Amino acid sequence: MSIVFFEDTSWKNFVPLSYTRSLFDLKIGSLTTFEHFNNKSSKFLTRQYLEKVTKERHPDNIVNKLEYNGDDIFINSLFIPLKSFFKKWSMKKKFLISFGDKILMGRIDKSDFEYLYESVVHDKKINSNRISTEMTDINDLDECGTLYSWPWDFIFHIKQILTSQLRLKNKVPNGIKVIGNNPVYVDKTSIIGEGTILDASDGGIYIGPQSTIYQSSINGPVHVGEYSQVKPYSIVSNSYIGNNCRIAGEIDSSIILDYTNKSHLGYLGHCYVGEWVNIGANTVTSDLKMTYGTISMKVGNEKKDTKIIKLGSFFGDMSKTSIGTNIYCGMRIGVSSHIYGNIFNDVPSYVIYGKGIGSENAEMNISSSIEFQKRMMSRRNVNMSLEYETMMRTLFEITSSERKKYDVRSKRFTI
Repeated sequence: MSIVFFEDTSWKNFVPLSYTRSLFDLKIGSLTTFEHFNNKSSKFLTRQYLEKVTKERHPDNIVNKLEYNGDDIFINSLFIPLKSFFKKWSMKKKFLISFGDKILMGRIDKSDFEYLYESVVHDKKINSNRISTEMTDINDLDECGTLYSWPWDFIFHIKQILTSQLRLKNKVPNGIKVIGNNPVYVDKTSIIGEGTILDASDGGIYIGPQSTIYQSSINGPVHVGEYSQVKPYSIVSNSYIGNNCRIAGEIDSSIILDYTNKSHLGYLGHCYVGEWVNIGANTVTSDLKMTYGTISMKVGNEKKDTKIIKLGSFFGDMSKTSIGTNIYCGMRIGVSSHIYGNIFNDVPSYVIYGKGIGSENAEMNISSSIEFQKRMMSRRNVNMSLEYETMMRTLFEITSSERKKYDVRSKRFTI
C-alpha cells in the first residue's frame, strides 16, 4: 500500500505560497503532510505546471506518473488524520471520506481514480457527485483529524503544532544555558555562541546540523534547520526556521522556509515566509491592530474575517523587501515581487511595488526576475534548474491577470 497525496483547487486560498509548490509541500509547523506520515513510498498528484519542480523536490517518489493500484489510499494534502482514524479506515477495501464538499481520504475505484487524476492535474474542481465509490460524510472533524482550510490556520495554531512535533531526546553540549523542562536537541556539528539562552519553558527546541546560533535568545518551541545562522542579539520564539537561512532581529510565531534571509534588525511576527526571500534591514511586519480587532484577509475577490487578532503577512518565494519597509497586517506579497515603503495592500506576483514610497508600480520583467534569482542562488552555490526556470516563466503568465486587476503595467521603475 502507498499513500497518494493529492491537492484540490483550494490551493488558490494559499497563494502566493502555493504558486510555487504543491500543497503537500507546505510546512505545517516543522513538517509537511508528506513528512508527517514519514511514508517513503508516497506518491504525489499535483497541478501539471508543478510536476517537474515537484519531482526535483522528491526524486525518489512518483509524481503524476501514476498507474491505478486498488490498494493505494488517497489523502487530501491539507488533511492530517488521527492515527486511530487512519488505521480504522485503512482496513477497509473501498471507502471515501468527505467533509462538506471536500474529499479527505479514500481507497477508490479505477473510474474514480481516473476522474481524480484528471481533475487535479488539469486544476478542475472535484465534484463529489461524479464519484462512484461509497462516500461517508463526517460532521465532526475533531474525531477524524485536522483539515487546514486557510493560510492563517498555519499561524494561529503554530505554537501547539510545533510543541506536538518537537518531541525530542535531550542532547545539549556542556556549557550551554538551558531554561525549562521541555526537550532540547542541539546537533553535535552546530555551534551555540557564548551567552545564548535556550528557553524550553513553553516548548522544545531543535538546532539542526551545521547551524550557528550566536549570542541570542531562543524561546521554544523553535525548530532551526541545517546550515542556518541566527545572528547576535536575535530573539526567536515559537517559530520554524528552515535550512540555509540567515536570521536576525526578532522573529515570533512564524514559519520561514529554506534559503531565506532576514539578516538585519526588524520584526517578523505571525508570518509565513517562502523560500529564497530577502527581508531588508528594519523591515517590520504589523501583526496586531491598534483596536485589537480581528484581522481580515483578501481571498479571491472577497475579504474574509480570520477571527484572530494576531496575524502578520504571507511572502511568496523570491520576494524582496527594501530597507525600512513597513507591512500592515494580513498582507500577501507575491512571488518574485520587490516592495518598498509602506505596504497596506496585497502585492501581486512579479511586481516592483513603489506605491509605498510615492512611485508607480511596475511589472517585473520575467528575464530580470530569473536573472535576479540566479544571482541569489549562486550565493548559496545553487544552480537554477531548467525545470525551475520553466516554472517561473509559466507562473509569470498564470499571474498576468493579477497584475491587470491591480493595473500594474510593464514600464521602467523609477524612484
